Amino acid sequence: MLVITEIAIGGGLTLAGFGMLVSVRRHIPGAARMWLATPIGISVYLIIALTLIVFTGTLSPEIAIALTGAAGLIGLTVASVGGSLDHTEIRWAGLALAVAVATVVVARVAHLTRLTPDSLRYLLASTDLVLPDALSEMNESDLVIRQIGLPALHVFSDLVGRQYLASIAPLFGVSGLGYFVWLTRDVTQGLKARKSNWLVLSAVLFLGTSNRLVYDSFYVNAHIQMAVYLLIAVSCGWLAVSREQSGWAVPAGLALAATILLRPEAALVAAILLVAIAASRAGWAVRALMTVPSILVMSLWYGIALWQNARGGDAISLTAPVFGSMVALFGSAAIVLAGGFTRAKAVVRYSDRLMLAGLAVLVVYFGWRTPDVLVDSVVSTFRNITYNGLWLSTWVAALGLLLVAQLIHRIPDGRLWSVPIIGFAILFWLLPLLRDGAYRVGEGDSGNRMLAHFLALVVAFLVLAAIEPDKSPSEAGV
Repeated sequence: MLVITEIAIGGGLTLAGFGMLVSVRRHIPGAARMWLATPIGISVYLIIALTLIVFTGTLSPEIAIALTGAAGLIGLTVASVGGSLDHTEIRWAGLALAVAVATVVVARVAHLTRLTPDSLRYLLASTDLVLPDALSEMNESDLVIRQIGLPALHVFSDLVGRQYLASIAPLFGVSGLGYFVWLTRDVTQGLKARKSNWLVLSAVLFLGTSNRLVYDSFYVNAHIQMAVYLLIAVSCGWLAVSREQSGWAVPAGLALAATILLRPEAALVAAILLVAIAASRAGWAVRALMTVPSILVMSLWYGIALWQNARGGDAISLTAPVFGSMVALFGSAAIVLAGGFTRAKAVVRYSDRLMLAGLAVLVVYFGWRTPDVLVDSVVSTFRNITYNGLWLSTWVAALGLLLVAQLIHRIPDGRLWSVPIIGFAILFWLLPLLRDGAYRVGEGDSGNRMLAHFLALVVAFLVLAAIEPDKSPSEAGV
């Protein structure tokens, strides 16, 4: 019976996500929506859970998932009334549900979940969320550092008779890999079949054999969620702009908003991507769909919940990271929206380069103030990607290929890939300087674990860069 409950939770979130995406079926193929369904359903759930916590003071998992299911059902009902819910749509929804159910069953039976002391902090927070005045019950540092995204997913633990929901990380791992396969096949469809197959197979094997990324697919932490959501946000944002199909901005915007609830640095990561969108040729619809979900989540979480509950001196102040994150996110959103006005486009088009330059200046400045932190972080990261971090040769190979790809790629609207990747790389070195604590040697170091957030993104970019530069966008499927 408890297994059936967990199946119902995973399947319900998946169907809710598919129902939300039915509205953009003209732009997003059924196969893509099938793999996007689970993470998008979960992102909708997280936004609803946040809203309940802020306005009721506690999180009822039953109410939250019921509202999530209702949102998906509304989407399916509208499509049905409009005559668009045909046998093809039902088939894709059935396939998405079948994958989710199979993943839940295997995750539940195989006992592959990995736990660390960090995992226990997330699970402790999940028990606090269901209490009256939930946020005041949580440890203040956990509110800022752990956020509530992952704890909000594990509030279902009591319903399934476990201390944690074993299927959450595997659901992201499977759907993320499935979407990656679809994406790489779609963008290489203009190549000869043999070359396309080898390119996709090589990319999938490279990603699927990454030791840390596979580990994260069974680890109670927020890393696999960040990896999948960032891949969706960047790739779907690029597809929305390059193909001039605004429907792709729906999953991109929801994925980006979900990241803000998962990691303390996520607001800065989201700001980098939004500035890249601001400088692009995106239309008004794409700009609005990419920014509104993040503005909503940032306003509720940082602007209300954290501001009221993370007390204790420097936790919330005009010089605290939380305030800086709010400025960065709201500022980037304003730039995105300003870029929709004709008179502002000439200025905004250079905002992404100014942002990269600004981040680089901050690294130089803080590195000059605390050189030991920067040096120790560089040394530790080098040791982690070569041996101690259990990445094997993953990042050694990826970094070499990435350097070449950044120099030679001719991807249409390619700055929507290159700017975020460069920006994330600079931010990676800025974070230890901002917290005044160097990265450490070892697979459990926060910097080493953060590398998993960007790997799928980098490999997808490498696939795009490997397509012959003389092919037109229509010939190359982009």
